[in-house]
Amino acid sequence: MSGTVDTRERELSRKLGWPVKTLPVGDIWIDLSGGKGGIVAERKTAADLEASILDGRYREQRTRLLSHCQLNGLRPLYIIEGDLDRMNGRLTKKALQKYLTRLTLRYGVSVLQTESTDDTATLCRILEEQLKEDPSVFLTEEALKVAYTDTISIHKRGNREDPAIFASSVLQQCPGISSAGADAILKQFPTLSHVWAATVKELADVLVGKRKIGPVVATRLHSLLHNLT
Repeated sequence: MSGTVDTRERELSRKLGWPVKTLPVGDIWIDLSGGKGGIVAERKTAADLEASILDGRYREQRTRLLSHCQLNGLRPLYIIEGDLDRMNGRLTKKALQKYLTRLTLRYGVSVLQTESTDDTATLCRILEEQLKEDPSVFLTEEALKVAYTDTISIHKRGNREDPAIFASSVLQQCPGISSAGADAILKQFPTLSHVWAATVKELADVLVGKRKIGPVVATRLHSLLHNLT
């Protein structure tokens, strides 16, 4: 299962068909089974956003969201549902926009706006689909460089003549393939020769935890191995 919704978001869960559980942070988790690159989202209506700002919860929630995502290599997201311009609001649309622009530009949290709960559900499915196609799709260039550096570091620490370590290092040079992904591929195709001989579909069907490698990453790896790019 690629998505989980907090117990407070039962209407959204019904629309998505995703399981409900008490989440330690955020309201929506998307595709966290495979590790880095998944999304943790806070969903707020304009009224929710205003209330959290006025009672102080906004800052605490923002801090916890950022801390959790930075620690686990995840992408933080705020989904703002509905119109910010409300007749009976205590904060103006301009005031709310100032908080959201600071959230994006200072703290690096993406902000997406939807019209309704149905629209939010559609957005969640789009994000889920993108992550299934390519687990690294939302990783920043900096995060991808760190992953590359980690791979080289692991390779240097290990026995350079160990074929398994060498094969794993080679596979991890392909964007979208983590250490866990490389291990899963090599479990099914024990050597680079076996990986080279595998079809795109066979590579795409390899399971990494509960998630498949997927056609986008599989095609990329197949092309790199066969020098087709």
